[in-house]
Amino acid sequence: MIGGNASHTFHSTYPVPTSPAKLWEIKLGGGIYGSPVASGKTVYVAGHDQRLRALDKESGRVLWNYAAGSAISATPVIVGETVAIASKDGTVTALNTKTGKQKWQIRTGGKILSSPVVDNGTMYLGSNDLYLYALDFASGQILWRYYAEDYRYGGLYASPGLDKERVYIGAKNGVFHAIWRQSGEPAWRTELGAAIYDAPLVAGDTIYLGAYDRRVYALNATTGAIVWRTELEDWPQGTPVLMDGILYIASHNGMLYGLKATDGEVVWQTQLDSELRHGFTVGANHMGVIGTMSGRLYAMDLDARKIVWEKNIGSAVFGAPLLMDNTLFVATLDGRVSAWH
Repeated sequence: MIGGNASHTFHSTYPVPTSPAKLWEIKLGGGIYGSPVASGKTVYVAGHDQRLRALDKESGRVLWNYAAGSAISATPVIVGETVAIASKDGTVTALNTKTGKQKWQIRTGGKILSSPVVDNGTMYLGSNDLYLYALDFASGQILWRYYAEDYRYGGLYASPGLDKERVYIGAKNGVFHAIWRQSGEPAWRTELGAAIYDAPLVAGDTIYLGAYDRRVYALNATTGAIVWRTELEDWPQGTPVLMDGILYIASHNGMLYGLKATDGEVVWQTQLDSELRHGFTVGANHMGVIGTMSGRLYAMDLDARKIVWEKNIGSAVFGAPLLMDNTLFVATLDGRVSAWH
């Protein structure tokens, strides 16, 4: 799922390749805004051509494709033999991973840009009908809905994040919500005052996220109290990643930052070639990978904080790359998917 798990750590158990070569590339029919996801020998990619495709991981060959009837901006989620997608027409659809055959489908009251997450048999996602949904992943049954009051053109664009007790989601009106997972009742809410578009990182008793006021926030997961806030030169993009006490986050203007997780002090920054729309995907070898809107893919040694390689992908990379089996899978806004090993 987005971020690799429901806490959005963006850490992989596989190392980032140190000198990758392109294995394959395939051109699909529409722009891809979410990330690829994978299970076993198959990579799944959803895009604005209204389709979910299952690709052979070794060759890029299309195994099957499903016509959703609406553009898909969110990242799919896979558990077992089920892959689920959320479409911009407000529909959530679950499919068999091997055949693409539909298992169930429900419709919310608004468009969905929030990437779903699944934990312990329950799917959580936000809709622009201003509800956070908890669904039984096996059947699609709605277990509960939580109403996140917002203004007329507001919405829930961010993916929710989870810990064992609560689910967390930010809204366009700048309110960050914590909801009890069992009941769907509110635990707390904190007004940050600026739109929230990206998933939070849930790390123990602290939640880290960026907001449209150019600030990175650390919140107490139990109370919602603001632990610290740090202002950047431009608004943060994507989910922060945490490694060895340093929080790494990208900003819209192409700057990468390292902040102390304890107090938000900026201890490192470096400028890339163009805009960024997501954060690092981090490998087991402490290398982080990130793509730019100019179509360049960078790998950085996060221990030494230096770029170790870069590749020209050829088109804007909006969603975070996927790292699996020592291979990077990258999707672009012109509809291409490539594998690098």
